[in-house]
Amino acid sequence: MNRKYSLKYIITPLAGLVITLPAPNLVLAQSETLEEVVVTGYRHSLKQAREIKREAEGIVDAISAEDIGKFPNQNLAESLQRISGVQISRDRGEGRDVTIRGLSPDFTRVQYNGRTLPSASGGRNFDFTILPSDFVSTIEVHKTPTADLEEGALSATVNVRTLRPLEVGKRKIVVSLKGVQEENAGDTESNFSVLYNDVFANGAFGMTLGAHYDKRSVESHLFEAFGLENGTENSRSPTENLDYNLDGDFDDSVRFNHASNFSQLQEVRERQTFIANFQWRPSDDMDMWFEVLNSEFEVEGEFPLNSFRWTNVIGSVTDSNIINDPLGSDGFANFLEIAGVDNRNNSRTTDTHDELMAFSLGGTYILGDWTIEAEASYGKSERSETRLAHELLGRANASYDLRLDPGGIHQVEYTPGFDSLDGANFRSIGFNGNLDEPTEDENADFRVDFSRDLAWKVGNDFSFEGVEFGAKYSTREKFNGFRNLTVSAEALAGILGETYDPDIEGGSFDASPYLTLYNPSNFFDGYDGSASFPTTWLTASTSTILNQVPLSTLIANGSIEEGGPRVIDVEEAVLAAYAKLKFEGSDGKLSGNIGVRIVKTDQKAAGNVPDFATVDFNPGGAGTSVDSSESSVSRSYTEVLPSFSLRYEITEDVILRFGAARVMSRPSLNVLSTATTIDVNTRSIRSSNPDLDPFLADQIDLSLEWYMENGGLISVSPFAKYIESFVVSATSLEQVTYTTLGANAQTENFTRFLPDSGRGSDLYGFEINWHQPLDMIVQGLGLQANFTAVTADDIQTADGGPLLPLDGLSETSYNLVAYYENDRFGARLAYNFRDGFVNSGTNYFGDGSFTEGYKQLDLSASYNINANISVVFEALNITEEVLVQTNSLGVNRGLEDIGRRLTFGVRAQL
Repeated sequence: MNRKYSLKYIITPLAGLVITLPAPNLVLAQSETLEEVVVTGYRHSLKQAREIKREAEGIVDAISAEDIGKFPNQNLAESLQRISGVQISRDRGEGRDVTIRGLSPDFTRVQYNGRTLPSASGGRNFDFTILPSDFVSTIEVHKTPTADLEEGALSATVNVRTLRPLEVGKRKIVVSLKGVQEENAGDTESNFSVLYNDVFANGAFGMTLGAHYDKRSVESHLFEAFGLENGTENSRSPTENLDYNLDGDFDDSVRFNHASNFSQLQEVRERQTFIANFQWRPSDDMDMWFEVLNSEFEVEGEFPLNSFRWTNVIGSVTDSNIINDPLGSDGFANFLEIAGVDNRNNSRTTDTHDELMAFSLGGTYILGDWTIEAEASYGKSERSETRLAHELLGRANASYDLRLDPGGIHQVEYTPGFDSLDGANFRSIGFNGNLDEPTEDENADFRVDFSRDLAWKVGNDFSFEGVEFGAKYSTREKFNGFRNLTVSAEALAGILGETYDPDIEGGSFDASPYLTLYNPSNFFDGYDGSASFPTTWLTASTSTILNQVPLSTLIANGSIEEGGPRVIDVEEAVLAAYAKLKFEGSDGKLSGNIGVRIVKTDQKAAGNVPDFATVDFNPGGAGTSVDSSESSVSRSYTEVLPSFSLRYEITEDVILRFGAARVMSRPSLNVLSTATTIDVNTRSIRSSNPDLDPFLADQIDLSLEWYMENGGLISVSPFAKYIESFVVSATSLEQVTYTTLGANAQTENFTRFLPDSGRGSDLYGFEINWHQPLDMIVQGLGLQANFTAVTADDIQTADGGPLLPLDGLSETSYNLVAYYENDRFGARLAYNFRDGFVNSGTNYFGDGSFTEGYKQLDLSASYNINANISVVFEALNITEEVLVQTNSLGVNRGLEDIGRRLTFGVRAQL
């Protein structure tokens, strides 16, 4: 991630590629008359998307369904990554959110039929895992804003559209049944959907009903590290056993690996979604609709760890290798062998339930020359999360070695003679975790829009052709709660009838009866490095405890902590008004619009501030507790956002576009509260900041587009964004005195992270799109390709710190798609690449976090048995790629192996 790309080195080799593309219309020119060909399937999808792009006011890319209930990919984010400039993040191998033109998902506004859906899963970014693709007709990516588009997109606005029943205009029933197999898990689960559309009253009333269910049994093989911790020898306990042999004293500052975690995450992920769309068109002048969306997403599983916390030991260092540390400490231990290392092998459960409910009622009415459209909508997303663990602490003699494969998995070995599978090495230190922890995101909107065609001549060569104006009022409230259960080791021993010893590990009992052996047969088979690591381990399975003791008994014998400094409660009210004029030249070649949007934001943030005199640390669960008090802050601000779009037809098939606009995004709701949290384990204090300013940018876009006669397309789109500020993490050192389990007070330096408005960045890039039907070679054959390059000025992610690359910015990405389709058979082979990017330039220990470049090869195919029935097949991640994270020294911080995913099914329509 230390490499830099210059646009001139990217453009130069590509210039030849673009000018040497084959001229596809030479064959067509030989024929004076052409029969009209009805295009279906994937080529129909491309044709529809091409027309949306061609007729748009600004620069728009789109993906269209191949047919009703048949989107190109099962996951919407995975479809979106085929659009130039769009990259995705994955959750257990499934597309979760989108990054557009190098800016993080929080800078993308995702809308559902033109309105924003709430999402309890994170900040302002939308989590695509909760919404299946079966009911989607089109996804539009608006890269240049117009005044009527809702503000909030510094990168782009994504609009997910479903069909309205009168657009279909007839009875239609589509049913699909699929089986999905995850290679690592080895299980095959079901996927079912049905879509019913009908019209009544001579086409005046229509309804669309849809239901979808899918289930995935996922097994991820995960390696996790947390970076390279830096600390003096005498800050460790016991100091006499941690001599790194630098100079014989205990004052040396040494950077070493904080932890190495190996795990086999097993989850069952179930989703069910229902839609109901009703449309009434009593006359040509009136159109009304009512839409309902309900989606539930549930994840259940366990996360069994084989964890080595090199920061918590009771023995001595038996061997080490210290090298020079470029990050500034006295040395970096790239090899360390130690006795009595913390072998924290718990198994935390995953039980998350998300529910999204959204309603919309709207209508359009034509009154003379005016068109009036109004819509009221409401949405609420709720999450309940339970993550429980039987905490245990083992003591192992082991070593880590970062010399063999520093960018891959850490080499971790037990010292010869140490029996890692002896349950007597592990002690139970209690039971804890989140219990039904709530998160809510709720919004309500009302908008009204007016439009009218005009014929206002301005001289002989120019006229205003239309006017639009309107207003929208929106409210949004985000609440992140906190609810944690703790059962002490003494209480748990009493429940289980075990002997409690207060003198071992601060109070514990023998955990051996509650351990489970894990030995995955294909553990990390996607890793091809040279490091060795344990593939068999003992873990305290949480389900073993819950099978013996009801959760209600644990709750009755434990304590529940609620509220406190982790709670976030933010309210936001936005009033926006806009006006837009459309213009056109007399010859019809020149057209465009100019407009302005004025936005007033009222914000109220509440949270809890900790009392640092009450900080207490439980080393068993690595948990921090502290008393806190409530606080709240209110503020308002107004922004003026002008926009200008120009479209010029150079020829009938070549279009030049230009756009200029001022755009804004608001900071994540999670960082706008007054909350502050403290973590003794990582010696950090993290504060929110309700006074953060919105992100503002001026952007300029160009696009040259050639729409070829045979359905092909070539476009080149350079762009620039001049971003005024980003959120920086202002850091400072503070001394905090804390107690351990209510005793043993000690004072240490903690790093406070405070988000603040800081230096901006200039961002430049370009996109190249190419779609080429190859019917002149083989009828039905075609290629798609796109390439995106983005570069940005480094930013200051920490106040007073060095300039670092922009978080989330992949400097290059591209897609290559080959497809073939005839009346019976269709297949598509798609390759996607995203360059590496920065997760955090600093992170806990100042060594940064980076995601390496990722590539994926996918295959989809279908065969039409007859006009109504087809079989489908999809293979994702054919080459079994893994996701890798490293730090600024190139040392691995995480690796995820999710394996292949195969889908086979049948689709029928009536």
